[in-house]
Amino acid sequence: MNGPTTEIYNREEIRGSRRISNPGCYATNIQLLLAPLMPYMAVGAGPTVFGISGYSGAGTRKGNVPKISVEELEGTVRPYSLTDHIHEREASYQLGKLISPGDGGQGFQLGFVPAVAPWFSGIIATASVPLSKEMDARQVHELYDAMYANEKLLEWTREGVPDVRHIQNKHGWIGGGLQVHSHRHRLVVVGVLDNLLKGAATQCLQNLNLSLGFDEFEGIPL
Repeated sequence: MNGPTTEIYNREEIRGSRRISNPGCYATNIQLLLAPLMPYMAVGAGPTVFGISGYSGAGTRKGNVPKISVEELEGTVRPYSLTDHIHEREASYQLGKLISPGDGGQGFQLGFVPAVAPWFSGIIATASVPLSKEMDARQVHELYDAMYANEKLLEWTREGVPDVRHIQNKHGWIGGGLQVHSHRHRLVVVGVLDNLLKGAATQCLQNLNLSLGFDEFEGIPL
């Protein structure tokens, strides 16, 4: 299977798989942030996402040396891969599966711009989403509640904007910060996760457990 975000796609299909490519950290955050909204997005006007990651998300050089040092980032954030980031393509492809081909699923495309920050781990992503019909905040909250209410590692909050500090060194994802534009045809949502845990190791363990027939959360502190 190619990049299944565990909570969104068919767990039974994951259980029957032996070759699974784990989704990327940004791609995971973006998919969790946008999946409940996919049936209500304006066709042909994809969402835009701005993400900021701790410097561990930028990778390392030989000798486990960060590609970008804390000193280089002191007092600032640095945008990079301003177009065609690999997780832009990955998230677009996976989210497009949630829309029927007749409604534009095969051609779904989001815009994504990442930046790296001077903290070690943790990603925050802010998505601006065009809607195909008017919606109010109550309706949108209900969409997230319906999809994620029973998920052990996912939290949708109505209490302010999620913060990277709320999720660092933790195994889950938090979404919230919902704001609906006054014309009700656009909204903004925010999601946070630890790129080394839910964006990598934790989700890998979820998919591995499912594939091997274990409880999905075996070995994951809840």
